[in-house]
Amino acid sequence: MKRKKQKYPLDHQVVINDIEWRIAEYRFKYGREWVYVLQYENVDGTYKTIELNEKSLTEIIESGGQLS
Repeated sequence: MKRKKQKYPLDHQVVINDIEWRIAEYRFKYGREWVYVLQYENVDGTYKTIELNEKSLTEIIESGGQLS
């Protein structure tokens, strides 16, 4: 099975709940789906990280999240 190319490129910004998350990493997980790691930096220099599969990220963007 040939895997498809990831839909969202690295370093693009996604706004979720008024927080600007950066696409920091993506990987093909379980041999069948793209998973994206999103990060944002707190004022104190620490990072928050979330991991979403491509379907979830697409649904967030289509429901009002912004990709820039």
